[in-house]
Amino acid sequence: MEFPIFQVPYLGNGMTIALNAVLHIIIVQGITTGVITMIALAEYIGFKKSSEHWENFAKQLLKPTLIIITGVGSVTGVGIWFITSALSPRGIGLMLRIFFWPWFVEWLVFAVEVIVILLYYFTWEKWSGLKKKQHIYLGFGYSLLAIISAVLITGILGFMLTSDGWPWNRSFWSAFFNPSFIPQLFLRLGIAFGLGSVFTSAYLLFTRQDPMFRKEALRLFGKVALVFLLIGLLSTWWYFSVVPSRFKTHAVFSVLTSHFSQHPEFFWFLNIFGALILALFSFTALTRSVSISRLLVIPAILFYCCFITEYERVREFIRGPFLLPGYLYSNQVQLDESLFWKENGALKNSYWYSQAGNSADTTAQGAYLFAQNCSSCHTIDGLNDIKDRLRGRTEDGIYVILGNTHQMVPFMPPFSGTEAERRVLSTFLYRLTSGEIKLKAPSRFMFQKGKS
Repeated sequence: MEFPIFQVPYLGNGMTIALNAVLHIIIVQGITTGVITMIALAEYIGFKKSSEHWENFAKQLLKPTLIIITGVGSVTGVGIWFITSALSPRGIGLMLRIFFWPWFVEWLVFAVEVIVILLYYFTWEKWSGLKKKQHIYLGFGYSLLAIISAVLITGILGFMLTSDGWPWNRSFWSAFFNPSFIPQLFLRLGIAFGLGSVFTSAYLLFTRQDPMFRKEALRLFGKVALVFLLIGLLSTWWYFSVVPSRFKTHAVFSVLTSHFSQHPEFFWFLNIFGALILALFSFTALTRSVSISRLLVIPAILFYCCFITEYERVREFIRGPFLLPGYLYSNQVQLDESLFWKENGALKNSYWYSQAGNSADTTAQGAYLFAQNCSSCHTIDGLNDIKDRLRGRTEDGIYVILGNTHQMVPFMPPFSGTEAERRVLSTFLYRLTSGEIKLKAPSRFMFQKGKS
């Protein structure tokens, strides 16, 4: 998909994608997969034991879960497509060509999921007695659909970091069944069922329930939480064992950023502390300690959400300077295209810039070169502000940096353009940093319009 460059003011492109995606993943993994499975499990236990407590608990929890899934979960899912298509059209376009059928099947699975969850909710009272087993099958059937969806999406997400031999053999099978596919699938399912059990425990602990039932259910969900915490931890080790070494070196920096990267002990302390909180909650739930579990369940949910955020941040960041290793840089410039632009120029070979009315203006040229090369990660006057990075440097100094970005910072892509265009961009950035250029709001389609 060849769309114009769109820059999100202040937040930047990466943060805009991340905020929506992380919220969607927390809902899809923790609630859509995890909580619904716990509800189906509770309904099954209620049926086997002829227990109204289990039956009523499952029924009560289903309503808010359904609202979150069909409301926030569905909207953020559509939001991912909308945002990434606008901000990363080449990446999405390429993956649609490679993974057309998995994504097509996933869309069908999603449509069936919506139908099944609505049937599951609205037939709860009607499918009783002899039809109760069918209703339970419907609940677990939804969980199975959610797992199938996770399998399809994980193959695609794994390809974005461990593309293996695809850049050379262009084989669908090597792309989908990439080295990180299986460990990432186990990791995501471990997080899904672990977080789902903790979410369910929170509802159990903070709503009116029979005291004996609460302790019985808390023990069960504590077992689930502990088992899938162990699966998640082992899968994390497995996952990072298959990530290429050149990418693993960026992991700590991706979380701590440049502000705290000199203190890697923070990274390990926070991760170990979070894992201990999750383990402690699981053990207190196993011992049926309601009061201590109430104190720990909210921190456990927060740490699970933090771990999801951290994992997605690491997965997205460490593959830099690539969006798709071996094929596409993070600024959506293809590797062979970057070499072509170095020889023949980026501006005259860009369709969208060549259509601009003031394409001969050097400020406009610099703004477009910034948008093409830098705006996927940097903003102007926002998060990861380019002016903060370059403040105090000379124009020649910026020119040298632009020619050696990948050597200086391994996760930054090289400058794509001729030496003359590199000079245009360095002049633009110098004047921007020194305050000589005052930019207006970013144009939606062409480039950032500026004036001296």
